[in-house]
Amino acid sequence: MMILKLITKNNGKKMKNILFILVLINTVLFASTQIDYRTAKIYKDDISSKKAFAMQQDGALLIDVRTKPEFNELRAKNSINIPVFYAKNGKRVFNRNFVNEIYEVSKKNINKTIILICRSGSRTKLASNLLAEQGFSNIYNVQYGFTYDWLKVKLPTEK
Repeated sequence: MMILKLITKNNGKKMKNILFILVLINTVLFASTQIDYRTAKIYKDDISSKKAFAMQQDGALLIDVRTKPEFNELRAKNSINIPVFYAKNGKRVFNRNFVNEIYEVSKKNINKTIILICRSGSRTKLASNLLAEQGFSNIYNVQYGFTYDWLKVKLPTEK
């Protein structure tokens, strides 16, 4: 805002060049800071299934982000299914309502402790970063997922 005032007061070529350089620097800096939600870690933490189960017992929400068929086959006991992707014509399609559905199930509390679980931990990494980027502050990822951790340590399941 201050730069724009300077330009309007002193409409010289020098000020226009300075503004151009500042815009160019800003563009270069921020264009290279795109987040890769599949590999970043902006959420609270990666945790084991045992820790997730203990947190769930203390009131944390355990959200299973797998597809409905995966969830219906076998799931962590008392988990809630909100798929991050759904199947359409044999392909995975992003659930555009994912963040809103999490917001609703958390009773619009972005500070609620939420644990995400999927088959192996890759979908939840993406989903955890997405939620953290949207302002959710207590998002945890079950690092090795339902198949490779929850089942392995024989935690409660249901169909």
